[in-house]
Amino acid sequence: MRKTVNKLLDNKLFYILLSLVISFGLWLFVVNSVNPSRTLRITFDIQYEGVGVLEAYNLRLASNNPTSVNMMVEASATDMGRLEQNPVLIVDVSSIREAGEHDVVFFLADRLMLMGTVTYTPIGSSISNTDNTLIVRANRITGRSVDLAITGIEYGILETGDDDHFYVGDPPIIEPESIWLDGPEDVLERIRTIEVVSHFIDDLSETETQDGILRVYDEAGERIPEADLQDVTFSQFELSEVTVNVTIPVRTVRNVPLGLLFEYGAGANEENVRYRLSQETVRLIGAGEVLNDLPRLGLPIIDLARVGVLDTVRLEIPAPGWTEIYDGSQYVTVEIEIFDVDVLEIVVPRERVFFTGLTEDVEAEAVLDPEIVIRGPAEILEELEGSDLSILVDLSDYIGRTTGRVIVEAFTVQVGDWPSEIVGAMDLSTHRIIVNIQRIS
Repeated sequence: MRKTVNKLLDNKLFYILLSLVISFGLWLFVVNSVNPSRTLRITFDIQYEGVGVLEAYNLRLASNNPTSVNMMVEASATDMGRLEQNPVLIVDVSSIREAGEHDVVFFLADRLMLMGTVTYTPIGSSISNTDNTLIVRANRITGRSVDLAITGIEYGILETGDDDHFYVGDPPIIEPESIWLDGPEDVLERIRTIEVVSHFIDDLSETETQDGILRVYDEAGERIPEADLQDVTFSQFELSEVTVNVTIPVRTVRNVPLGLLFEYGAGANEENVRYRLSQETVRLIGAGEVLNDLPRLGLPIIDLARVGVLDTVRLEIPAPGWTEIYDGSQYVTVEIEIFDVDVLEIVVPRERVFFTGLTEDVEAEAVLDPEIVIRGPAEILEELEGSDLSILVDLSDYIGRTTGRVIVEAFTVQVGDWPSEIVGAMDLSTHRIIVNIQRIS
């Protein structure tokens, strides 16, 4: 026995092995005393990588995928400190190719910085299938346009106003009228109706716009919970965050006085004209700010030189911009009486007819003495003779195109030095001048 022990003590290999055992024991002592192992609960944030690859396969991570996980971790004090400073798990989803749930391996973000062994166990109801995998859900994304319904909009109109007006509401307007949705195929297939919901608190007397929220219903008319729609987006916004503009157009209906304007002449002036309108007002509908600034509505001007001394004129009622006629009255009739006025038919000698627009090789003359009708004050017309009038005819449009007799309907009558109330009094629309055009040989 002693020989065996002596032999062992003389063996160098024995001393080498003994040194290793002692060194390992010292290392364990140092580790356990200087850098002891610790067990701690840590919440790790989850960082998904490779998400861009999913888009190439028309896939998108579901929003209910975990963003963090609680784990009980055992590691040395040094490694535990590093984990606490950067508690992140990396999950690479670039290998996913189909919609559904997938087990994806995760790893510690600082795994290359750790010195020792780290063990971890998910706490409670684990979102892991194993200690190092997460269940990750991917959705296949599609698109679909859905019209919006205004059935959920509640509003009232203040129908009464002052004595001369009231309010009318038009159907609500929503903008946009339809929206394009992106989301999981199975969810979009369930959507049948999207209702716009908006409540206007007070009865309205002017147009108002506010936000409307959306409620989504399935084919059975049941509302789809927001939790089922969290992966459906419109313009990159979650559907639950989307609002649309809801406008309730409110227009004012008001009785507006009609105003009549005359172009005086032909013996008619402010003192000797009487008229009566078939209606004194017109009922207009339009924006309140427009109608409130409209004290009266002007009708087309009546040229009194073109109407008889006792006549009826039919005028179209013009509706200003942003308004329209509410009760259908498109025309108004005006009964006109011009009193203290005479009508004189007077013949103008042919030599009092003059021409312009002639060329050197053309001459013209009136074939007959033209007859002119003049209306004006009796005391003036009694003294008027045909030789006091002159007629000026412009033949520029006829010269070079024709010769012989032509009928000219446009000409100018001049009344010498007579009072201005006679000028413009001729009823030229019913008279013509026959002119003979000859070339000078």
